[in-house]
Amino acid sequence: MSSFCVSSWSFSLTIARWLTPSRSRRRGPERPPPRGTPAAVKNFLEQYGEEQGCTTVLLDNTTESNLESQRAAVENWVTQGVDSILLWPVDESAFTSLQKQAQDQGIKWLTYASPMEGEDGGVGFDSDESGQAIADEMSAWIAENYPDGDVSAAVTEITALGTLSGRWEKPAAQLEADGIEVVSQQNCADQACGLQIAEDALRENPNLRVFIGVNDDVALGAKKAFDNAGIDPETVFIAGSDGTPDALAAIKNGGAFRVTAAIPPAPLADDILQVSLAAITGEGETNRQTPPVLVRHGDDATIDELLAQFD
Repeated sequence: MSSFCVSSWSFSLTIARWLTPSRSRRRGPERPPPRGTPAAVKNFLEQYGEEQGCTTVLLDNTTESNLESQRAAVENWVTQGVDSILLWPVDESAFTSLQKQAQDQGIKWLTYASPMEGEDGGVGFDSDESGQAIADEMSAWIAENYPDGDVSAAVTEITALGTLSGRWEKPAAQLEADGIEVVSQQNCADQACGLQIAEDALRENPNLRVFIGVNDDVALGAKKAFDNAGIDPETVFIAGSDGTPDALAAIKNGGAFRVTAAIPPAPLADDILQVSLAAITGEGETNRQTPPVLVRHGDDATIDELLAQFD
């Protein structure tokens, strides 16, 4: 039991914002978020809050990037006078006045993935680290399978979320260094556009064999395009990021989807709770980055461990 008590602490991770921001330029219809990831984080937060003792965790259930719903939840928390608020805002500019109001009342204001000026702390992840890990895997695979470099690549990005830029900049830089042509580099955040981009690129570039998804949903869409085209999966390298259940299952089964830089829900939830408590008590780190876990085909033990966190 800790030596301090937190009357209440609130967390708002809007479901549709899970690496699928409404502000990005997207192709295809709005789709649901990766299955299980936000729910798993929230489940662990409730569990860790109970284990911490004297801590009440309040959760926002905003969906579909609904700004009004998220604002209403945060306004309610400010009125309640909670000890801290951590959120991934649908629109940062819509929360600046609420941030000031909260901080003027002594409420700690923290963010996830999208830092806000004047915040009291936050949680993120090192996109450069995860992007470079993917780039290294990709480069080694190309060197082994296409030593003559007779292959082309597609890279996807979410330029509206600059904090994720390493996910596409690192692989793109490695492809340039390896002399591999990037025939497509577009904004994309879901399976629908991943499928469409891969289909279009394959139609125009028959030697397309490398596809870098900015997240797992995009990678899964690309995988479907290669499968539909009847291309031997042993000749294709597809990578993603996040470590969603569907992606982990696809990698475990083998095929073109070879690797993802996973963000484990349990450590992420712990980081979220710990930075919030540190901001409240004034003791400990108020900023953390949750390290990625590189998952490849054959890493069955790691995959099973990650999948168990979604149960």
